[in-house]
Amino acid sequence: MGVPFPDINPYEILGVLPDATPIEIKKSYKKLCLKFHPDKLQQQKDIIIEEETFTKVQFSFSILNDPIKRNRYDTLGSLSEFNEEYDEEGFDWKEYFASMNDKITIEMIEEDKLKYQNSEEERQDIITNFIYYEGDFLRLFEVIPHLEFTETEEQRVFKIIEIELQSLKVDKQITKSWEKYTKSRKSKVKNMLNKLAKEAKEAKELERLIQDKSKGQKQDLKSMIKSRQNNRFDDLINKMESKYKNKKGKKRVVDDLDDDEFERIQQEIMKKRK
Repeated sequence: MGVPFPDINPYEILGVLPDATPIEIKKSYKKLCLKFHPDKLQQQKDIIIEEETFTKVQFSFSILNDPIKRNRYDTLGSLSEFNEEYDEEGFDWKEYFASMNDKITIEMIEEDKLKYQNSEEERQDIITNFIYYEGDFLRLFEVIPHLEFTETEEQRVFKIIEIELQSLKVDKQITKSWEKYTKSRKSKVKNMLNKLAKEAKEAKELERLIQDKSKGQKQDLKSMIKSRQNNRFDDLINKMESKYKNKKGKKRVVDDLDDDEFERIQQEIMKKRK
């Protein structure tokens, strides 16, 4: 069986650039399959046309997801000389589409991590990206989902690559990069762990500085509120004093009387008594 679509450009079909990473290609592929999957197009009129688009998406992915086929296409610039059969295997799109509506939680991420790690999908992703990045082993810990650099994980991924390379035919650059890493593996692991420890320490220090700054801002805010409250209280006292200073009913200060005035008042009081 010949190539089903010899004249298409797989990059254009998937909507990615020629330098797209394997992860970017897979993400685009999933999105397009969600859009053009036959199960979603049952009620649409142009279902035959859309099914052909879906088939082109599947075929394009089968080319670009395989590093050897992708390299061959990049070299030839055409699919006309390919003779691989179209692979109909794909994702469980119903399950994937349903999961898109779920709210992402920490529990879901951990569950996905348990399903993905040590799975066939993860193994394929490790091999594909190892070839794509020309044997850059440490790069795998940047691009593979859920993969964090620890001594245990480094040993696990190293074993996967070591086993797969026995049956894979790769170019000299990949072999050279792998041999270089293998020879200096111990020091590279140590340097990587030190780097991660340093970054963790810096992150912790930054977090402490942010917390201290936040505490300082809270303290400054408390002082500012207290100062404003004191000022308001002083203003209230001043206003009350101003309001009631000369009002009736307030005790008045009696001026000192001279002897004549005192005598006059006393005589008036005596007359009233008589």
